[in-house]
Amino acid sequence: MAEQYETAETHETALHENERMTPSEAILEQFVAEDAEVMFGIVGSAFMDFLDIMPNAGIRYLPVRHEQNAAHMADGYAEALRGQEPGICVAQNGPGVTNMVTGIKAAQLNHSPVIMLSPTATTGSVGTDGFQEADTMSIFDDCVEWQGRLEDKSRIAEYVRTAYREALTEMGPTQIDFARDQLYGEIDVDVLRPSQYRQSEVGGAAEANVEQAAEMLADAENPAIIAGLGVIYSEAVGEVADLAELLNAPVANSYLHNDSFPISHPLAVGALGYGGSKAAMQALSEADVVVAVGSRLSGFGLLPQYGMDWFPEDADIIQIDVDPSQIGRTTRVELGLVGDAAETVRSLTAKLDATAGASDARVAEIEETYAAWKDELEEMSQSDQTPIHPRRALWEVSQALPENTMVATDIGNTCSMANAYLEFDHPGNFLAAGTYGNCGFSYPAAIGAKVARSDDPAVAITGDGAWGMQQMNEVLTAVREDIPVVALVFNNMEWGAEKQNQYWFYKDRFVGTDLPENPDFAQLARDMGAQGIRVEDPDEVRSATEEAVAADEPVVVDIRTDGTELLEPFRRDALDEPERVLEKYRQPGDPNYEG
Repeated sequence: MAEQYETAETHETALHENERMTPSEAILEQFVAEDAEVMFGIVGSAFMDFLDIMPNAGIRYLPVRHEQNAAHMADGYAEALRGQEPGICVAQNGPGVTNMVTGIKAAQLNHSPVIMLSPTATTGSVGTDGFQEADTMSIFDDCVEWQGRLEDKSRIAEYVRTAYREALTEMGPTQIDFARDQLYGEIDVDVLRPSQYRQSEVGGAAEANVEQAAEMLADAENPAIIAGLGVIYSEAVGEVADLAELLNAPVANSYLHNDSFPISHPLAVGALGYGGSKAAMQALSEADVVVAVGSRLSGFGLLPQYGMDWFPEDADIIQIDVDPSQIGRTTRVELGLVGDAAETVRSLTAKLDATAGASDARVAEIEETYAAWKDELEEMSQSDQTPIHPRRALWEVSQALPENTMVATDIGNTCSMANAYLEFDHPGNFLAAGTYGNCGFSYPAAIGAKVARSDDPAVAITGDGAWGMQQMNEVLTAVREDIPVVALVFNNMEWGAEKQNQYWFYKDRFVGTDLPENPDFAQLARDMGAQGIRVEDPDEVRSATEEAVAADEPVVVDIRTDGTELLEPFRRDALDEPERVLEKYRQPGDPNYEG
C-alpha cells in the first residue's frame, strides 16, 4: 500500500518523478498513489505481468468465477463507499473483457465510478482476427464515460490518472485499453498524487439561480423534496434535512435510492417508484413546488403507482444536479441549479427565512401519512400461507436486518416489491440493480460492498431466476476468499415479473416463465462450502435471516415463496393487449378473437 512510500514530504510531492520502471510497475504504482486496495477479475495471460507483482504493491487481487460479476463487484464496492473511491476490474483480452459488458453498462446507469482495464491482442496482430481478438473500444463505447486506447506505453500511468479523474467526475465507468505486449520493456514515468491532477470538491450553483429558487420556495404552500443519489455522493443528507425542516416539507427517496435520506427523520416518507411508498407518492401529489436534489428524475421512477398518477404536473420543479446535462433531461423543470448538492442546498437554505414553506401543522400531517402507510404495509404482510407470501417474507426480512446492513437487490417481481420494505438511515447501504435492469447484480454487488466495508453486514436479495444465472457460482468465491455475504433467494420457481405480464396481457398463457426444475439452493450452497438454510414456514423467515446475518461465513437462504402473488406488470407502460392479424395466431381472450 501507499504507506510504505510515506516520507516527511507533503502529499503534493509526486510518488515518482521521471523514474525508470516497467509499464506493469507504472500502472501499479499509480494505483498505489491512489491507495487502491482491491482489483476484481479472472486471471488471464494478458495482464499476468502486473498480476505477478500485485501482492508487492499491497493491492489485493480478488479472483471471481465470471467476469460480469467482477464488474458488479467493482460497482458494489464503489457504491458502498458512496462514490468516494472507484471499483477496479480486469479481465483477459477478448472473451473475458466482453463478458463484462453487462456489468459495466449497469455501472454506467447506476452512476457508479468503476475503472475497467481491458487488455487487447498484441500490437502486431491487431486486425488479423487473431486468437481472442476483439475491438473492445467500439464494444464499450456506449457503456463508459471515458475510454482511452494506449498508443505510447510511457503514458500508462497518465491513463490511470485520467481514468480516475473521469470516473470520479462523471460518476461512471471508465476504460483503459492497452495491447498486452505494452506491459513490457522500460519507460521513464511520473507517478502523481491525487491532489496533483484532480479536483475533489465542486462549488455550489450560481447565486442568482439560488436566489430565484428561494423566491419560488418562499411562495410555496406545500413544498416537497426528492433526495437522489447526488445527496449520497455529495454527503448532503444534513443539508437536505435542514432545508426540509425549514420548509416543513416531506422528503422522498428517489427511485432505487432508498438510502438517500434517513427514514427515521420525521419528514421522511419513503421511496418513490415501482412498488415503493404510497406515503411518498401521496405527499408528492400534493406539492406545489418540488426540489429534486441530486436526482435526474428518471421517467420510469415517476410512473403512476397504486392507481395514482401521483407526480404533480402543475408543480414547479427545481432540479439541483452537479451535471448540467441532467437538468431537464427527462422531466420538464422550471429552474435548474447546476452545482454540488450540499453547497447548493446550504446556500438555498440560508436565503430563506423562517416564514417560508408550509405551516408547522404540515409536519404532523406528513408523519400521519407515513404512519398510515406503514400500518397498511404491515397489514398486507401478515399472511400465514404456504408457500410463503412474498410480502410476508419481505416484512420479516426487513425486521431482521441490523441497521447498518448493506442490502443489494436484483431485478424482478420480488425485488421490485422490496422497494417498499427496504428503508435505511445511512447512505451507501442500498445497492439496487438500477435502471439497466439486468438480472444477476445483487450477489456480486454485495460481495464488492462487503470487501469495501468489512465491518458491516452485506445481504443480497434475489429471485430464483436471477440467482440461477451467473451469480450463484460466486458462492465459491465467497467461500474461497472468506467473505461472509448472505444471499436471500426468494424461490417461487418462475420468472415472476414476466409471468405477471402473461397473467395481465396474455390470458394466463405461460410460455418460458416456469422453473419447476429448481434445485434445493440451500443444499447447493452446502455443497460449495457455504451454510445453506431452507425456509418453508413464514414464522421461520425472521430467525433464519438473523442467523444468516450473524454467521461469520457465506450463507444462502432458500425461501420458498408463492408464485401467484405478484405486483402489477413491471413494464405495463410498454405492453398492450395482443391483436393478431393471422387467424392461426388468434387465441381466446384476445381482443379480435372470433372463435
